[in-house]
Amino acid sequence: MIDEALATRIPAGWRPPDSLVERVRMLERFLVVRSIADADADLARAQAEQARVYALAARTALAEDEREGTLEQEWALRSWKAEIAAVTRTSRQAVSGIMGRSAVLTEDFPLVHAALAAGEVSMAHARIVCEAGTIVVHEDPAEQAARRELFVQLALEKARSTSPGRLRDFAIKQAERLTASSLEERYEQSMQSRAVLVSSEADGMGALGARHSLPVLTAIDGRLSEIAKAIIAARGSDSDDPRTFHQVRADVFAELLLTGRLTTCPEAAGISAKVSITMPVLAMLHAQHGDGDGDGASDGRALDTSPALLDGVTPIPMSVAKALAANAPAFERILTHPITGTVVEVDRYRPTEAMRAWLRARDVHCRFPGCRLPAERCDLDHTIPASEGGPTSLVNLADLCRWNHTVKGNTGWEVCQLPGGVMEWMSPTGILLKDVPEPRGVTFGPSPPGEPGLEIGGAAYRVQPPGPGLGSGAGDEPGDMPGLDPPPF
Repeated sequence: MIDEALATRIPAGWRPPDSLVERVRMLERFLVVRSIADADADLARAQAEQARVYALAARTALAEDEREGTLEQEWALRSWKAEIAAVTRTSRQAVSGIMGRSAVLTEDFPLVHAALAAGEVSMAHARIVCEAGTIVVHEDPAEQAARRELFVQLALEKARSTSPGRLRDFAIKQAERLTASSLEERYEQSMQSRAVLVSSEADGMGALGARHSLPVLTAIDGRLSEIAKAIIAARGSDSDDPRTFHQVRADVFAELLLTGRLTTCPEAAGISAKVSITMPVLAMLHAQHGDGDGDGASDGRALDTSPALLDGVTPIPMSVAKALAANAPAFERILTHPITGTVVEVDRYRPTEAMRAWLRARDVHCRFPGCRLPAERCDLDHTIPASEGGPTSLVNLADLCRWNHTVKGNTGWEVCQLPGGVMEWMSPTGILLKDVPEPRGVTFGPSPPGEPGLEIGGAAYRVQPPGPGLGSGAGDEPGDMPGLDPPPF
C-alpha cells in the first residue's frame, strides 16, 4: 500500500528492520479496517437516502390515488411499483416490500432513519429497531409516542455498540417491557399459525421447517445436539463413520421422526432436552396476584411486569414459563438480583458444575464482541491463560465460542476481565472494545422523592431503562453495585 512515487526512492537491496516491517503491516491493517468501517457508513447513508425516496414515492402515489378516488384499488400505487420495478430491474414484490419498510422507517421511526443517515447504524440495525418498535403500543396515542421514543433511544444506544444479532434480543426485551399489549394474547394468536412445511431444493434435496413455540423448538434443537455429541463421543478409534456433527443431527432427526426411537447408538438413549428459563420473582408474584390496586404498578414505575426469558434472552409468556417450571428437575433455576438484574445464584450442587452454570447464566452467549453463540455451546476460557498462572476462578473465566477461543489464543487480540464480568478487548490494531454482561430481566433505580416505588432495604426503587453501565447512574462502575460479585463457591 506504499505510494508508488515514494516506493521508487527506496534503494535497491535495502532491508528494513523487522520491527519496522511489523509496524507498517499493522498500520496497513488499521487503515484497511478503518476503510471498511467508512465504506459501511457510506452504505448506511446511501440506504437512508434510498428509504427516503421510496417512502416519498409511496406517499406521492397514495396522494394521487386519493385525488383520483382510487384509494381502494390503489391503481396509482400499483403503477408506481411496476415502473420502479422495471427501472431497477427487480420484482414488484421486492419494490412493495422496500416501500413498506421505508415508510415505517421514515414516518414512524424518524430518529432511527436519522441515525442511519448519519452512518451511526446499519440498515440491519435499523430494521431490527423498527420491527421491535412496532411491539410498543398503547391505547393513548401520546403515551404510545412517548414509549416508542424511549424505546428508540435505548435501542439506538445499544445499536451503536453491538451486532444486529445481539441487538435483536435486547430490542425485543425492551419493547416487551414498554408495551401495553399482552404477550400472552399475542402468543396465543401466533400459536394458531404453527405448522410444518417442506420445500424442495436442487440435487434431490429439500428443507423441513417447523413453526412452533420457541421453548419447544429450543428443547428439540438442544436434544438433537446432545444426542449427536453422544454418538460422536462413542465412536471408537477404528470407526469408519465420516459424518460431521450437523450430519449426525440430521440423521438423528430423521430416525426419531420416522421410527419413534433411536436405534443406531445405545449410548444416546435417555438423553432429554434442557432449556434455561429466567423468571424474575417480583414479576412472577405480580403475575400471580394480578395488577394490584393501581399504586403505580400500572404505569411501570413501581413494579415490573416483564415476561420470563428463554435462555436469558428471548421473552416468553409468564404462563408458559410457569408451566415449564412445574417440571423443575429438567430446568436450570437462575436467581437474579432484584435491583441490578444480574445473576446471584444458580440452582446446582457440585461446585465445578455450579461454576459452569453460574458463568453460563452470567454470559448467556460468547463474550467476544458481537458474537451471540449460546453459552451452552461455548468453551470456558481462562482470561489469563492457566499456563501463565491464571486461576481457574469465576473472575478469570468466560464463555467463548470455539472460533473466537482460537482467535484469542493464536492472534494479537488481548482481553482482560474487569469487575462485574466486563470483558475489555483490544484488537491487534489497538481498537478498544468492551463487552458488558446484560442484566437478566428488569433493573431498578432509586425512586424520586414523593413517587411510588418498591421498598427494599429501607429505600424505594422503581423500574428503570438500562443505561450505559449496570448501575443506577451513568458513572457507576459495574463492580460497585450489589449482586455483581460471583458467589463464594
